[in-house]
Amino acid sequence: MTQATLIGPATLVYIVSATVAALWWASALTTRVEMLEHSTVTAERIARLEAETATLAQNTRELKESIEGLLKELRAAK
Repeated sequence: MTQATLIGPATLVYIVSATVAALWWASALTTRVEMLEHSTVTAERIARLEAETATLAQNTRELKESIEGLLKELRAAK
């Protein structure tokens, strides 16, 4: 048997098409992984911003309370 009879044209077409399909699938998988990584980074940024917003809100409340306390002291001093 020669090599031509062991590997026929149909086998070569199958191997080439399977290779192309595998590469296409891997490319699509890479794109999906990159999109997930990007959305994860975005979610982490949003979480950090939410924490900073909560801290700013607490600091604003504390400043308002301090100002109210100072105003009461000034009014009582008069």
